[in-house]
Amino acid sequence: MNRKITVDEITRVEGYGSIEVELGDGRVKDVKMNISEGPRFFESLVKTVSYEKIPDIMRRICAICTASHTLASITAIEKAFEVEVTSQTRLLRDLLINGEMIESHALHVFFLALPDVLGYPDAVEMATKHADAVKMALQLKKTGNMIHIALGGREVHGMNERVGGFAKVPAEAELWTIRENLVKARPAAELAVKLFADAEPPAYVKSANNMMALDSGEAFGFTGDHVLTSLDRRHPVEDYLSLTNERTIKHSHAKFSYYDDAPFMVGSLPRVLLNGRKLQGEAAKLYRENREKLNPENSLLNNLAQAIELIYSVDRSIETIDQLVAAGVEDEELAEFEVFSSRGVGAVEAPRGILYHDYAFDEEGRVTKANVITPTAQNAANIEKDYRVAAERLIAEPDEKIRQSLEVITRAYDPCISCSVHLVRVKV
Repeated sequence: MNRKITVDEITRVEGYGSIEVELGDGRVKDVKMNISEGPRFFESLVKTVSYEKIPDIMRRICAICTASHTLASITAIEKAFEVEVTSQTRLLRDLLINGEMIESHALHVFFLALPDVLGYPDAVEMATKHADAVKMALQLKKTGNMIHIALGGREVHGMNERVGGFAKVPAEAELWTIRENLVKARPAAELAVKLFADAEPPAYVKSANNMMALDSGEAFGFTGDHVLTSLDRRHPVEDYLSLTNERTIKHSHAKFSYYDDAPFMVGSLPRVLLNGRKLQGEAAKLYRENREKLNPENSLLNNLAQAIELIYSVDRSIETIDQLVAAGVEDEELAEFEVFSSRGVGAVEAPRGILYHDYAFDEEGRVTKANVITPTAQNAANIEKDYRVAAERLIAEPDEKIRQSLEVITRAYDPCISCSVHLVRVKV
């Protein structure tokens, strides 16, 4: 007997998508992650636009990953024009991306993923029994937003981050206020690790996962010029096209990515597994304590990895503020440079995984070609792989059990569906 299991609207994720699974003859016939949001044409929008306006446009791809898109865009431009920025700018950018990790991970871990772990239908129901944890999580997210306001000028789509630096630097008093709030909110990050480490993730999703993350260098972090994979060696980010191999999929407005014709995973779990030995302090301790639990074959453990990253980002933000204040925060002019015909590829780790921005410029600094590949577009094929594995193992279970499991898998990846939909080229 044939069965068709559908999730008409995936809940507790950013954006709109659905799931279809066809079962018959005792096997899984087909699985689909339908990404149905309308295509957006950011790559075409920026053609002929001058470089200084590009980050202001591209940061609007996503409200959750504002800082990531901004920094990936700026990095690509600065690589193209060989721009050298100051150590203060590098520290402020590091603080900015960690602030994004804090606000994004706090939202996902506590409000989108934790109800699945604790057995609640949603965060509202969970809050009736875990009010203190919810309040702590809200304070943690608010502190991440404070960093966005201080460095970007507002919580979403800030305009202060510029090619060559910042239009305005935060006052030391503002940084100290953020530091005080980070210290107060830190117990929420510790609680997140405990809650997810104590939970036993379902085994129905277990299968081989190819992992990919930026090589953060000597220390853990969210920037880098090379990509690490669990399959082979490091690759320069400029080789991203051979790593992602995007394909147009009939049932999706987002392209799917494959490496060596196989799906792969990006995000917190790959970052922590590929770069975890570089962690320091409490995050390193928690990584060592939970290393055996961080099974690379279970994608649901992405949430535990996010919780460990929360600890890292809080502590790193405190450390960065201490460095900035100790050195003395100075008003700086934007770095000077000349434009010329060139190309630059910028990559950063967004909360959900590697984000690539690639721009080619003419001799006047106007974009002639642009490409953006988002984490969710890279994860989509791997999510479908996990759907198939879970459906095969749960095929004898009631439809509702399978349906619920498919949603849990999706949420574990923390997908940003809106981000994943961009330019689709159609040959006529």
